[in-house]
Amino acid sequence: MTKSIKSFLRRIGYPLIYVFYKAVFDIKFAISFKKGGLSHLTKEDRGVWKRSMCEMIREYWVKGHYGFVRRKVVLSFCDARIEVVRKTEPCDRNDPIVTLCVRNDIRRITMLVEHYRALGVAKFAILDNGSDDGTFEWMQGQPDIDLYRCRDQYQTNVKEGWINRIISHYGFGRWYIITDSDELVVYPDMERLPLYNLTARLETAGVKRVKALTLDTYSDKPLFERSPDIRRDFRWIDSDSYEEKTVNAGIYRIRRFIGGPRYRLMNSRVPLDKHPLVYCEKGTVSADAHYQYPHSGINAAPCFMGILHYKFIDDDMEEYRKRASAQSTFVGNGVLYRQYMAFFDKNRSQTLMYSGSVEFNSSEALNKIPLIDWRLPC
Repeated sequence: MTKSIKSFLRRIGYPLIYVFYKAVFDIKFAISFKKGGLSHLTKEDRGVWKRSMCEMIREYWVKGHYGFVRRKVVLSFCDARIEVVRKTEPCDRNDPIVTLCVRNDIRRITMLVEHYRALGVAKFAILDNGSDDGTFEWMQGQPDIDLYRCRDQYQTNVKEGWINRIISHYGFGRWYIITDSDELVVYPDMERLPLYNLTARLETAGVKRVKALTLDTYSDKPLFERSPDIRRDFRWIDSDSYEEKTVNAGIYRIRRFIGGPRYRLMNSRVPLDKHPLVYCEKGTVSADAHYQYPHSGINAAPCFMGILHYKFIDDDMEEYRKRASAQSTFVGNGVLYRQYMAFFDKNRSQTLMYSGSVEFNSSEALNKIPLIDWRLPC
């Protein structure tokens, strides 16, 4: 089939598909409200979420089939069977709520909570997806963690629906850190500048989102080797292996980052740019693990943050084998994890170190990475 015919069918077919799914979404929102899933929302906010999500899906469908994939964000927002285990009153709007989903990651989640507490975070909103390694029980004992539970099957876009659902409990008009359990946000002068002071400064400067470069951390030992102290051992990052490229996000062309040790050694072109710190105005939707809708704000976001990304610790090997299987529910049916495991199986004694490795022992290390702007917005 020629390119012109495919383009014609896309222009005709995708709008019709969108009309069908918009009707489905209307029904799903109504049913979820009647069953109590969205009963915490006011009528106005329920309408805002529905309109924003439909606009997001429509924008993806303009360029191709991605609207079909992103529809899962809306469906899981409505259908997820989320139990509110503990929820307290929201903190001040300039105190970012750290929001994430976790499953069986006790070592990282304790490290994450300790890290953000040190940055002044007063509240975490965490959804547990069926942990049985002590993660859920540990979080139950932490009074600053608002705890949610969902046993539905994990899938990459489904998780974004869960994230939006958690955010809907606290509302618009406040700051959030949207992250994963293996990620720690770092920024210039963080040792002296708490997050609530940073967000106040960003509001004064008119900044509503912050872009970050994901920095895969590694030790000087081979992959999956035993590490009793993750923060101490996984303290190395790449400094100069990153590249910038331009891709589509809905109707917009956005700048993305690739690079790091997975790119150097495994030919993995996984995007490394994320927008973890965001002021959720009315209409903001967590559309993807990397950025939020509306997409018009993506390129304008300053990039002064890094995300320390703790992959390949010893506890990961068995889980990564599962994610690499044909039944994987991770993005691309686990193709990235197949790359990782293929590299490991052939290079069991190789480390991720190279001549450009730098030690992350303070936020000063960010100044050695050209793609990160050391200057904070004034």
